[in-house]
Formats: sequence, C-alpha cells, structure tokens
Amino acid sequence: MRLGPSMSRAFAALVAAAFLLGGVWGCSKEEAPPPGPVVKKIAPQVAAAPPPKAVVEEKQPEAPAVPPAYAPEGKRDPFVSFVKSDAQKVRDDQSALPPLQRYDLGELKMVGVIWGKSGASALVEDAEGKGYTVHVGNRMGRAGGVVTRITDKEITVKEEFPGAGGKTVSRESVLQLTTAGGNQ
Repeated sequence: MRLGPSMSRAFAALVAAAFLLGGVWGCSKEEAPPPGPVVKKIAPQVAAAPPPKAVVEEKQPEAPAVPPAYAPEGKRDPFVSFVKSDAQKVRDDQSALPPLQRYDLGELKMVGVIWGKSGASALVEDAEGKGYTVHVGNRMGRAGGVVTRITDKEITVKEEFPGAGGKTVSRESVLQLTTAGGNQ
C-alpha cells in the first residue's frame, strides 16, 4: 500500500510527536539516588619468592652471527635499472650522426640564404654557434627530417614518425630566417 504525500506527512508528524512525548514522560523531576560507596577489594598478597641465588657462570664467547644465506642465482640484481640502455652505445650512435642530425629542429636557426646556379642553399646555425650549409634533400633534426623547400625567408623540413597502428605520420616544420636583432 502506498501512502500519498499528505498521509506520509501525517505519519512523520505522528512519529515526531511520539518521540517528544516519550522524552517528556521519560524525564522526571526526581533525582536519582546517589551512587553507593565504592568498595575496594583487597587482593591477596602472594608470598614473596626467595631471591635467586647468585649463580656465577663462566661467560663463553658468543659465536659470530651467521647471516642468512642468499643465493643470487636466477634473481634480478636490485641495483641495476629496469631500462636496458647502453649509454656508451647511444654516445657512439650520436657521434656517427652528421652534426645537423644531433640537434632538434628547435635548436637550429636559419641565418641566411645563398642563391646560386643550382638553386637556393640555406645557412643554418646550431646551438653552439657553428654554421652549416643546407640544400634541398639534406637531413636535419633528430627525427631525420628531410629539407623539402628553401625560400628566401624559410626552410621547410618534412619529418616522419611511427604512428598508431604501424602507420607513418608525417609533419612539416618550418625554420624561419632570423633577422640581425635575433627576431624572426
């Protein structure tokens, strides 16, 4: 049986009234009798044991503590990194790369353009201040981007990265000519 909204309010009011009346009747003005005195039981005393006789024993030298045996066979060394990387191998790979492929494209800046019979060549400076000449088809950047176009104000570099599902994602980056003040 479902109660309507007015019936449920009436029921809630009836329950609240019952609690209030119960609280009023439960309280009386008579004071409760004071608690009785606390009786302490005395625990029986145990007869004191005679003091132990002083036994003089010869002190034997303690045997050295034997550490638990640890067998490292078949276990991973806890002091070796999880990541397997040979720093020396990475350094060797970096030294084998041409200088322009050792830097990210953001670390390189275009400082000039040379126009010749064979087309345009760009002058690029690395983070250390060393200059390089770049032609269309040269590789630049750590991702192995290829220079696709050189204009009088910019170099366009196409980079390819492995993407989701084994597909290759290509991105074109632009290096703009840096003016004398360092602004682009």
